[in-house]
Amino acid sequence: MAIFKKGIKVGKHDFPLSISKQRGQGILRKIGIIDDGKGRKEHEQNAMGSVQTIRTLVAAGEGFTMPVNFKVEFNLGNMGIDQEELSSGGPHSDPEPKGLNTSRVTYGGLDWKTHIMNKSTKGEIKKLYDAANLAVQGLYKPAKGDDGLKRSMAKMNLYCSKISIPEKSINTVLIKQYGAPYPYPQGVQYGTLSTTFYCDGAMTIKTFFDAWQKLIYNDLTGNFNYYNEYVSDFDIFTQSTIGDMGSLGSKKPPPTKLEEVSAGLQKATADLNDLTGVDNPRSGKQSSKIPTVNFRDTYGVKVFDCFPQRVGEIALAHDATDQIATFDVEWSYLKWNPFKMGNVGNRSRINLAVGEFRNEKDGFPLLEDLPPELSGPLTSRLDQNIVTSPLSKASNLFG
Repeated sequence: MAIFKKGIKVGKHDFPLSISKQRGQGILRKIGIIDDGKGRKEHEQNAMGSVQTIRTLVAAGEGFTMPVNFKVEFNLGNMGIDQEELSSGGPHSDPEPKGLNTSRVTYGGLDWKTHIMNKSTKGEIKKLYDAANLAVQGLYKPAKGDDGLKRSMAKMNLYCSKISIPEKSINTVLIKQYGAPYPYPQGVQYGTLSTTFYCDGAMTIKTFFDAWQKLIYNDLTGNFNYYNEYVSDFDIFTQSTIGDMGSLGSKKPPPTKLEEVSAGLQKATADLNDLTGVDNPRSGKQSSKIPTVNFRDTYGVKVFDCFPQRVGEIALAHDATDQIATFDVEWSYLKWNPFKMGNVGNRSRINLAVGEFRNEKDGFPLLEDLPPELSGPLTSRLDQNIVTSPLSKASNLFG
């Protein structure tokens, strides 16, 4: 809110100038027209302090978790039937079996043949898994002086469009003694777990789940396979975005010219605030760099001994020209546990993102170091010049 507004014209541009209500009150306090606040009681709190307290709490909690920020990591585990394979043999000899046979399947028997037909052997199920969960890894260099970092993404994790971390409830019974009955825990129950997958063009993900269900139940012989041959596990992670200023090491590099100008502007703004009775910003060290946003895992659970109980339908229609085919998978599982609890692995797989970063005013360096009466008009003027200048056409070239 401004109590004084006036503009000056430089060339064909108008630069509005104003004095904010906060700076006007500070000047009046300095010259003694209004109370400077020194006589207020100690227990009274400034409203701005309450806002800062809320912002500090939210920052300490790293903001809020957005449902869209998640990832899933599916594992093959020990899935598949380990049986002997058929070798080609010599030119004058019959084919002979090769490999291990820990599943003790009779070589050449009906089960042995149908396991190959259903792609239930370890080798065949792994081929389907590798095709459905194809991993692609890229190399990028985010900052000068940093080593190349690798970023990988698996297809099943990317094509999983919906998932939920299931509930866990404690079942209780009422114990009746003298007086009012009280609940007593008797058991634990885990909630339902379902996922939704986009169908890739080659239908490799759907083919993998079809083979997984045939690994559970051999529909050619009517036999169920062993439990440890078809169960696996997968991990669910929530993520948050943080700003990363790109540290170049423990040794602080000498300040650049831009940082020296920024420090001078900050000192001039602080002197002006002291002269006019306005509080300086509470953020300590500040930087004119624009932070890059990274995803960090904040929470994760492991789902144990799971298998697809139901693989849902795929709806097809001639009028669905702007839609992507999907199918649901409902899982049966033993339990789930958060990381670093129970028999789950090391907590180091979850990198908590604790830190603060400062946003630029619309991405323009040095503007955050100016008083708000100057930074606001300059920001709006720069925005207008970029929109109306030939630079606005650059988005058509660089996306």
